[in-house]
Amino acid sequence: MKIKISAYALLLVCAVYFTSCSKFSTDNNIISKGIIPPHVSLQDTIRAIDSTGIVSVTGKFLPNHTYNIYCDLYVPTDSSLTIQAGDSLIFHNDAGVIVKGNLFSLGSQANQIWFTAPLNFKHHTDAPTRKFKASSDSAFNGIWKGVAGDVTCKYLIMKWTHIEYCGGNASSCPGNPSGTSIFYSIEGGKINGTSFPLYFSNTNGIFVFEDSWLYGCPDDAIRVGGAGGRFAIMRCTFEKYGKSGGDGCNIKTGGVGVLAYNMCIGGATNSLKGANTGAAPLIPTCQVDSYNNTIVNSGYRNTGSGKGGSVDYEQGARGQVYNNLEVNCKYGIRLNQLFPDTTYMYSHYGYNYYWADSLSVANQIFETVYGSVTKPVATDFPNPFSYLPANYNYLPDAKYDGSPVVQLAGSNPMFVNYPLPVVGYYLGDLNAIGVTNPFDFRLQPGSPSIGKGFTGFTPIQNIPIDPVYGLTEFTPPGSDVGCYQSNGSGNKHHS
Repeated sequence: MKIKISAYALLLVCAVYFTSCSKFSTDNNIISKGIIPPHVSLQDTIRAIDSTGIVSVTGKFLPNHTYNIYCDLYVPTDSSLTIQAGDSLIFHNDAGVIVKGNLFSLGSQANQIWFTAPLNFKHHTDAPTRKFKASSDSAFNGIWKGVAGDVTCKYLIMKWTHIEYCGGNASSCPGNPSGTSIFYSIEGGKINGTSFPLYFSNTNGIFVFEDSWLYGCPDDAIRVGGAGGRFAIMRCTFEKYGKSGGDGCNIKTGGVGVLAYNMCIGGATNSLKGANTGAAPLIPTCQVDSYNNTIVNSGYRNTGSGKGGSVDYEQGARGQVYNNLEVNCKYGIRLNQLFPDTTYMYSHYGYNYYWADSLSVANQIFETVYGSVTKPVATDFPNPFSYLPANYNYLPDAKYDGSPVVQLAGSNPMFVNYPLPVVGYYLGDLNAIGVTNPFDFRLQPGSPSIGKGFTGFTPIQNIPIDPVYGLTEFTPPGSDVGCYQSNGSGNKHHS
């Protein structure tokens, strides 16, 4: 595409191609890697100044820069764009990033990266409110689209990166109002629908979201869909995902990987989900290991019956679900086992920890909604056989009385700073950690969650350890339940 130069906008496009990356071999080794091209010096303002409404970019943004972006950025096939530590990308006019090639966002703990909206659009509500209204919270407005990785995207790597206020109209094309954004086709033709903040769809590609944050979106926060892909979403924080519906991480057919050590709070529906949508039930094309996650106050903005809140596996998805700490979620872990769904048959789980402030929460640790069936296991805490009736058959609509575990003595996980039991607020009100909420979900010494974890399983590890092309660190199962470990490992985000 030809880029015109004008007085108000200047763009230097560096067309750099890198060596092709062959498919993964059966032992998961990478045969070759893309070469990250040299620096690209861009002006702080990036606009589309011709009829396409997009700007092709390759190379590296300069570090510690702020870029105001008024159009869809496009990373061509067999090219790479690298966002460097300290960069801030501010998206205007419903813009987004379309990745046909590779995108690397390589922040650090000391020098993080931001993909965000203009300051004047941020009218979020961080502090607990008595009657929280998502309609008045800009976190759910979808101010810009997000980052969409197409079927040709080999690497979508994000480390120590903040993604905020995403979910704009997938079909809109800033810079060319009469056009249709490529987001429309990449995300499955969601005409007039919201886009996903992060979308990935390459069976042979690698998607890493590591030590990062995702705040605010009207639908799913992360969707691994279409052709799926290998992924690791590890040690991240998810806040306010879904306005009236939508999941935190929604892994579809072809997605294989781990969701581990994530802090999830204020989700509309499920926080972590696997769904083998579109594949035969006996074909294991969606395999997700969810372990050592902390999930708080999720599931309340979706008013539908049986619509999750914590961990949901369905439609033949399967995996290992261990060591998750679930606090005041609308529903407990859901592993569907109804014919022809094979989720339950091929999934392994246990050592999951529940806290219930109210009877409504305690009565839905095991969902009593048709099709939402999970067989109780004695390793969960509190032990379900201490409060389920002797003849409980874990069949659809099998109700029980959860009164014995409401605010059960000795079961409070003892967070460093978070109000349990919740007093004076509807559970759905406490939606976010936020800068004005000094919540700290690490465990105090003496917490009953310490030492309750199960480490005797091997999670999927199909991502290489690499500072650029893979995970910086793969964290194995922890001996403490939840995402924060008493030895300092696990999630690094806290007040």
